Amino acid sequence: MLRTSTLAFAAVVSADLYCPTQDDFDYGGNIQWDNNGWTMTGSGGVHAKTSWNLLDGYIEFDMDTSRAHAGVNTNLYTTSPDQPGGGSYCDIQDNGHGGICMEMDIVEMNGNCAAQATWHTWPNHNGDCDQGGCGGVQHVSGQFNVRAEFQSDGWFRVKYNGVEVGYNPHPSSNAQNYVRETMQSKGATIESSQWVGWVPAENECPGWGDLDSSVFSIRNLRVSGSVLKGKEPTRCSSLEESRNTTSPQLMSV
Repeated sequence: MLRTSTLAFAAVVSADLYCPTQDDFDYGGNIQWDNNGWTMTGSGGVHAKTSWNLLDGYIEFDMDTSRAHAGVNTNLYTTSPDQPGGGSYCDIQDNGHGGICMEMDIVEMNGNCAAQATWHTWPNHNGDCDQGGCGGVQHVSGQFNVRAEFQSDGWFRVKYNGVEVGYNPHPSSNAQNYVRETMQSKGATIESSQWVGWVPAENECPGWGDLDSSVFSIRNLRVSGSVLKGKEPTRCSSLEESRNTTSPQLMSV
């Protein structure tokens, strides 16, 4: 087993089940950590220190938006930067910092009303899964499970409480190939934030709410994939062992 804290680009860890914890992220804002999860109040963001090849793997977690406010975007998604971590952030839009890169939105919530999953592959507005994306919306609220699977051919399958999201427009074979090739060359890192701006189902959900007091939680984050770049994160087996050997008085709450 690889024990070094930082992996060279060429070093690949065999696919395993990871449960990233606080030490595996860069972050900013009012965030309370609880093992492999967090609660975010107001504006903030977390940025994984790892990029995984997620082909034949998945990201799964439980989300709670019962205290998220209308019109506030709470989310968890992947991007594919040259190097993972908050210092080299990029996404599909030109953010003026780390450039433009593939973004796969696992869930973007409109408050406690609706969720959208979206493919964003190439940085243009020429159609298919471009900067506008290939997206699908479901109405979901409260506490729910999210699972995003990345098939070997590049297909991105997202389910909320076991119900699969459909996409419009339907991603092409070119989009699938782009996802597959990007996963193999750059991998994908996990991003999560809370902000006010674009939200899904704007005409179907309540109006704007207050960002500063909006709260959402991610719990039981699990990643099945092969580490391509950055820090090898906490394995689920190690987290479980730590839980079993830590007294209740010292455990995070």
